Amino acid sequence: MVKSGELSLEELFKLAAHEECVAQMRAYDLISALPAIGEVKAERIMKSASIAKTRRIRGLGPKQRSELFRALVR
Repeated sequence: MVKSGELSLEELFKLAAHEECVAQMRAYDLISALPAIGEVKAERIMKSASIAKTRRIRGLGPKQRSELFRALVR
């Protein structure tokens, strides 16, 4: 749904507060699933936001979330 544009990144984080399956998704999988972002760019974004490759959506802190928004929302 994120890849097709039906769900925004902000909506996804709100959904993660209520849906266990979304909250347990790895942040890397989310980022690399976005259009025009491949594995290398996803790793670069993760590194700049100080997010471990194994970190899950639920485990992201406020600073990490804001860094993701800054990098991904254009």
